[in-house]
Amino acid sequence: MLAACSSTPPPTASMAAARTAIAGAEKADAGHYAAPELAEARAKLAAAEAAVTAKTMPAAQRLAEQSAVEADLANAKAGETKAAAVNTEMKQSNAALGEELQRASGSRP
Repeated sequence: MLAACSSTPPPTASMAAARTAIAGAEKADAGHYAAPELAEARAKLAAAEAAVTAKTMPAAQRLAEQSAVEADLANAKAGETKAAAVNTEMKQSNAALGEELQRASGSRP
């Protein structure tokens, strides 16, 4: 069984996918809106890199895949939080516009 693990190639595609997912989450400002999830993605990628160094490729593969999932979650949470902020801002703008219209229509004879 040990020979099987050592002959497994490094999960380069999964590691690259995790790095890409983390970069996308960073671009979406997940560091601000979903910091715990982004930190978890980075930690799992670091653990995957350590597993490659230790030549435990199945663990490296699993950790790289988990890293990508965490980064995707961070990206989604950041998007959701930003969308909610835009929604709140639009509601406030609509309310202010409504008040302005009421004032304008109330001052006419």
